[in-house]
Amino acid sequence: MACNLQSIALDPLASGETWGGLTWTITSSDDTEFAALLSRVRMTFKNAAGSPVLTLDSNTAGQITITTATAYAWNFTVEPRLISFSPGRYSWAIETIDADGVVDKDRISGTLQITPDPHA
Repeated sequence: MACNLQSIALDPLASGETWGGLTWTITSSDDTEFAALLSRVRMTFKNAAGSPVLTLDSNTAGQITITTATAYAWNFTVEPRLISFSPGRYSWAIETIDADGVVDKDRISGTLQITPDPHA
């Protein structure tokens, strides 16, 4: 059974600071979802106009690390990184792609508030 989350607000971050990243575990308690191996993960940040400002990809070293890709149990980490977005509210969403080519968009999504750089 799908569990679609509403919106997860990440802790606010000042522009020019390092975001701590996140680790996510997805499991299927009834063995109806996530039956294939996890093959790729992408996280996209979008500005208020809906335009992508940053996309992170597990196919690019140092961006997203897939730790567990077995059927019914996936685990991945979006690695910490410097965020230099202009102040404002951004949306983000994580997309997973399994070995069968099934793309799951926006199940894991939310917002990130960027404040002005206090050192500028």
